[in-house]
Amino acid sequence: SVALKINHNVDVDVAYNRKEAKDHGEGGELVGAPVKGKTILIVDDVITAGTAIRESMELLAREGAKVVGVSIALDRQEKANEETNQSAIQVVQKEFGIKVCSIAGLEHLLSFLKNSPDFSADANVFSSVSKYREKYGSY
Repeated sequence: SVALKINHNVDVDVAYNRKEAKDHGEGGELVGAPVKGKTILIVDDVITAGTAIRESMELLAREGAKVVGVSIALDRQEKANEETNQSAIQVVQKEFGIKVCSIAGLEHLLSFLKNSPDFSADANVFSSVSKYREKYGSY
């Protein structure tokens, strides 16, 4: 929101989930701009199983908002659950009929670790992330 205002002179409202409802101050589960009747883009740092996105979707629906998409920094490219090989992103997109976009995926992180002089000398970091991907990866 701040970067859009500074760099593009675009005003964008912001609200965030405080994780547990408060009965003082602004109260409720959301802090910031009212969302009722608004079109919303969810922004999150990472998606693992999609649980946080589902919780946000439920909360925003209760508040009367319409979610049109999700933008995340890192897609860990994990299976949504043990019953499927689909990623959390694929399952969320299908479940809610919205687009989920990520800035980077786990394969980008692995490539960076493998090719970066700062990390390539430490095979443990690359190995640990690779093993994580083998165990939980969806694709």
